[in-house]
Amino acid sequence: MISWNLGPLGIHAAQPYIAQAMRKKAAIVMLQEIRIPRGSKFRVQRDFRRKYPVYECYIAAGSDVDLVADTHGDQVPSDGYNDGRAHITVVTFLHKRVFRPKALVVNWHKPREKTALEHMAHGLVLWLDAMTHEGEHINIINIHQATARWPDLQRCVNTHIQAEMNKSEGRRRIMGGDLNAATSRTGYSIPTKSYFEKVDNQFQEFIQRTGESLIQSEAHARKDLIGGASLDDI
Repeated sequence: MISWNLGPLGIHAAQPYIAQAMRKKAAIVMLQEIRIPRGSKFRVQRDFRRKYPVYECYIAAGSDVDLVADTHGDQVPSDGYNDGRAHITVVTFLHKRVFRPKALVVNWHKPREKTALEHMAHGLVLWLDAMTHEGEHINIINIHQATARWPDLQRCVNTHIQAEMNKSEGRRRIMGGDLNAATSRTGYSIPTKSYFEKVDNQFQEFIQRTGESLIQSEAHARKDLIGGASLDDI
């Protein structure tokens, strides 16, 4: 299994990294923060399925972002995809040798709960109920969690995910993505330390409550001149 936050990176700039991940031939590939132009979700999905025919592709598209204000040097070409705005997405690929086609997309929250979940209710969690060729159901959850500056929102998301997990107790689950929380950090300044301590503690409590096992990269997935952290988990 592979989980990789690529961005935010536009669909065209992301292609070499996506191809790199797909060459590993993992049973499950979860990608986060791929930016696609507004209205292009199904076209991008078809393109992925054509390019990687041994995989089924599922996409959740988040809220619009302004390409002019949020390009990070990665302009989307005018090639039929671009109308000036874009969606940030999470994308999950399931290998056909392992999983049957047409996994069910699970609604992990109720419509009335969208206000409390804010932007996290819009395409930043992709929950699939997949079935293997042996007939086993597996919940596969791809998440791009709220940042550490939104600890209450992170807690709210964790609570809703745990509640949905409890509905299918005993079923195998795989959750991966950018959790924006860590069990290992170095070099963070005092003004930001309290944010990180809160979300990191919440994350570890979530792991304990759900009884799940945590797999982290030994290397820090996030690095800068000040510090580093392992934020991408399975």
